[in-house]
Amino acid sequence: MLLVTSDPDRALIAQMSRWGHSVEVEADPTEAGKRLAREPVDVLGVEAARLAVDARWLERLRASAPPGLLLLGLASSHEEEALAPLVAAGVDEYLVAPYVSAEVKARLTLLARRCSDSAQFVRERGGGELARLADIIQLQSDIMQAGLEPQRVMRRICEQARVLCGADGSAVGILEGEEVVYRVAVGCVEHFQGFRLPVEKSLTGSSVLRGEVLHSVDTDLDERVNRQATRQIGIRSMITVPLRHGLRVTGVLNILSAQPRSFSEREARTMELLAGLLGAAMANASEYEAKQALAAERAAALTALQETQDLFSSFMNNGPALAYMKDAEGRRVWANEPYRRFYKLEGVELRDVADRDLMAGEAVEYVRQCDQEVLQSGQCTMTEAIIPAPDGTCRHWLIYRFPVKDGAGRCFLGAVALDITERKRAEAALRRSEESFRALIEGSPEALFVHRGGPLLFVNPSAMRFLGLPASELVGSRVLQYVHPEDREMAAGLLDVAPDQVRSGASELRFVQRNGRVMTAEVSCLSVLFHGEPSTVVSARDLTDRKQMQARLVLSDRLVAMGTLAAGVAHEINNPLTFVIANLSYLANELRTLAGELPLGRVVEMEEVLREAAMGANKVRQIVADLKTFSRADDDVPTPVNLQNVIESAITIARAELRTRARLVRDFVEVPPVEGSEGRLGQVFLNLLINAAQAIPAGQAEQNEIRIKLRTVQGHVIVEVHDTGGGIPPEMRSRIFDPFFTTKPVGVGTGLGLFVCQGIITRCGGEISVESQAGQGTTFRIIFPTARGFRSARLTPVPLPHEALQGGGGAQHSTTSET
Repeated sequence: MLLVTSDPDRALIAQMSRWGHSVEVEADPTEAGKRLAREPVDVLGVEAARLAVDARWLERLRASAPPGLLLLGLASSHEEEALAPLVAAGVDEYLVAPYVSAEVKARLTLLARRCSDSAQFVRERGGGELARLADIIQLQSDIMQAGLEPQRVMRRICEQARVLCGADGSAVGILEGEEVVYRVAVGCVEHFQGFRLPVEKSLTGSSVLRGEVLHSVDTDLDERVNRQATRQIGIRSMITVPLRHGLRVTGVLNILSAQPRSFSEREARTMELLAGLLGAAMANASEYEAKQALAAERAAALTALQETQDLFSSFMNNGPALAYMKDAEGRRVWANEPYRRFYKLEGVELRDVADRDLMAGEAVEYVRQCDQEVLQSGQCTMTEAIIPAPDGTCRHWLIYRFPVKDGAGRCFLGAVALDITERKRAEAALRRSEESFRALIEGSPEALFVHRGGPLLFVNPSAMRFLGLPASELVGSRVLQYVHPEDREMAAGLLDVAPDQVRSGASELRFVQRNGRVMTAEVSCLSVLFHGEPSTVVSARDLTDRKQMQARLVLSDRLVAMGTLAAGVAHEINNPLTFVIANLSYLANELRTLAGELPLGRVVEMEEVLREAAMGANKVRQIVADLKTFSRADDDVPTPVNLQNVIESAITIARAELRTRARLVRDFVEVPPVEGSEGRLGQVFLNLLINAAQAIPAGQAEQNEIRIKLRTVQGHVIVEVHDTGGGIPPEMRSRIFDPFFTTKPVGVGTGLGLFVCQGIITRCGGEISVESQAGQGTTFRIIFPTARGFRSARLTPVPLPHEALQGGGGAQHSTTSET
């Protein structure tokens, strides 16, 4: 073997030598011709690249070569352009770089076989070979005319392959996944175009997987063949040649016969050449399609880029922001139209415009520092600045600065500036309005609560005083939780209003402080904007004092009415009672006069009857006197009052209430009078006795007692009213003197009795206190200054030790009685 090449592949030559081939290399075609003339050479190796440049030297070598010389072509790839010179030269075999050992060995083996019968082949088929080469050259011309249409190329090669090999049919199959799909079929298999053949367990599949030319003389006897498929198609013999795209097998070219047949080496070689042409043509078509798709994609990308640029320009030029870019030296390289209009730079070269040309010196330095901060740190910034406009007016700007890099890595400064002058003015106006609003609501005497859907957002000082809680506890809570439980259902519909809606009428609601005190308020609601969002303002006007005053007036009117009634009854009873008592006295005197004329037993009986009548009349007179005590019109004028008489009058009035509940124990000593209103003090002791009686269940009079103590200690008169009732719970003890507070069931008490009593005692210069333990009863203690030291005691009250109040103030005459 003689290789004509100036750049021999040493690895390929070494492989050939190891396989037993004698390989010589000649770089100069002239020298190669001389060696052909003097040395026996079976195979001449030629490069496709050299033939593409000048093929005439090969013609000269072949003219001087001995008959039967075989040509081995060397190609750099399977591309059509690379294989075309070899096809034109009519090489007997070819190798394609990179050289695969198994493929090189197989092709050299075939070439060696051809050498043995080369002479006979030339003699017998000399004329046929020329025709075959002519057909292949024509086919190459047809392929070039078909251009990049794969379907036309495949059909033309199929038709030519069937003719050149004298076969019944031919087909081209393309590998798709695990199947070979026949895109073109001619001759006897034309109707099987589109047929899909599994790669596994078929001769065609083996050719694809191994990349080798496979020949089946009789498909019915060949185990490599998918017999079901061949029988379905109707073929008995075939040659399968793989189609290549570089090193990758992409399909097959099949020659088919309906009868068993052995295809010759020449026919197999023809098939390989045709398969190489087809593979190259399909590769070119695929590459062309890829380039076309890439070109279309690039054109679409350019169009999209242009549209995006146009959209971006429209966006930047029609927005309110001033946008610009500077290079690292601070020169402007781009600005949008609003920027140019604002600074009157239409038609001006931006690079010639410096910061000092647009603004004052201080502003220039400030802008330069902000720009350098971004360029040096590489971080975005957002700043507010006051920069004068070209007309000299100061404008507020919100400026976003950010670093920008181009494709070459150069750093630029990008900036977007928004004129926020009007916003700043609006914010200042809003701030002044909010300050005025806050001053108004914080100074309002009404309790104001602001909420949005429930949780409180703001409370004014009056609201904190109204509920007795600090703002830290009120904010975040709900108004409803401070409303009296009985009023919450009504309050739920009052405390929230729709936007722009005002509740015209006010409603009264009761609120409960932490200590349990009930506050009554007149509530109205208004929808307002609070911190920019719709909210509800609840206004609560405290009506507690007004309600208490109304209750006092009602009680006062009731007491006046009762006093008037009692005075009238006493007056009406007192007149006839005078006659009754006078007549009883007269009858008693007459009975003594007539005693000698009547039987003795009769006189005694009549005296007893008159005595009992006189006692009853005197009892009525005493009750009338007690009623007059509680109904005097001059009660508010302080006078010396005998407390024992006042207490006895109260006992008389309350006897019906006391009788069924407890034993009444009097523990009295003689005490000096105190200054005050006899009627008012009678009201105090009557209230205390009624409260003590109502603290004890009815029907257990023998097991309970109400004890009244009267003592003098250090110039003060002390009255204690003690009961053995259930006592007062500790949490309620501090509130029993509050107006409207009561521990009695609804309808039994008004909650004003002790409040009124405390007021009366205080006006008399005294004080009242309470001691109580749950389950052990209650003691009310009242301390009065005596009438002699009344004025000085009011000016400098004397604190009395607890021990002195419990005991006596020395030796005193004591009277104890039980009723």
